[in-house]
Amino acid sequence: MALATPVTSQPHYGEHLGDVDYWSAYVHAALDRHSLPHKPIEAPFVGSFPTFLAGDLVVKLFADAFDGASAYTTEKSMLELLSTVPEIRAPELIATGDLFRDGGWRWPYLIISRMPGTAIRELPTDETTRLAAGQLGAATARLHALPAPEAVAVRDILPGLRAEAVARLRRNGLPEHLAEQVPEFLADAPAERVLVHADLTADHLFLDTAGLSGIIDWADAITADPWYELVAVRLDGLRSDAGLFVEFLDAYGWPYTVDFPIRALQGVLEFQFNAIAGLGDLSRIATLEELAQRLFADPRG
Repeated sequence: MALATPVTSQPHYGEHLGDVDYWSAYVHAALDRHSLPHKPIEAPFVGSFPTFLAGDLVVKLFADAFDGASAYTTEKSMLELLSTVPEIRAPELIATGDLFRDGGWRWPYLIISRMPGTAIRELPTDETTRLAAGQLGAATARLHALPAPEAVAVRDILPGLRAEAVARLRRNGLPEHLAEQVPEFLADAPAERVLVHADLTADHLFLDTAGLSGIIDWADAITADPWYELVAVRLDGLRSDAGLFVEFLDAYGWPYTVDFPIRALQGVLEFQFNAIAGLGDLSRIATLEELAQRLFADPRG
């Protein structure tokens, strides 16, 4: 029986993103294309695209929504690149393909290896997480030194993110008096470009007893100034823990200079996802310079 094209209209798509029953036939179809074994299907955390665990494998399907074409080519090219970089532990790319080949959206997919360990979001802060924070710093420094794959390099979204920052930040809840300061605050944002993961959240960092066991979800990789990378690392991936952030910076070799808070907040303001929502009530913060010091004062005290 032929597969029906998945429904991507809302609210159906959002309601079924983590629905194993709905997506199991599509996951099995992808596995069958490559003679890979069927295992019980599990749903991990819900992201933008249907992603399911099948034993030691992960099957990720890319919808035409949420810029799925670009996300697919970006993640595929990043995993191909990282297969040659042992210092960065990323999933192994097992297979790629299309669910449909007869016109319309083809529903490309990736089949990748499942990362060992547990997402850092689910773990307490202890010696293992401190070790992992340092390992993440070293891996991030290595990433930033790599040449960007063509599929990533051609997506220079940073100028647009900066140009649209005021409107985006207003929508995300930045108080008006701070939003008005954004253009001048970003006026001297760094022009440097490096390859960044761009979404090093606590769901994307996996740990085992030896520390950092893997980094997943490379579909948002872009070229940006290196400060852009610190947003997710500081505010989510390392859970705003000052001690973990110090481990990260030291292992990266990232000095804490006098302009560190300003540069880091510039990264927050240009960030494509909503980094403002978790910062609490900002109505009593008078200036962006004050906010920079509040968020990124020297973590060593």
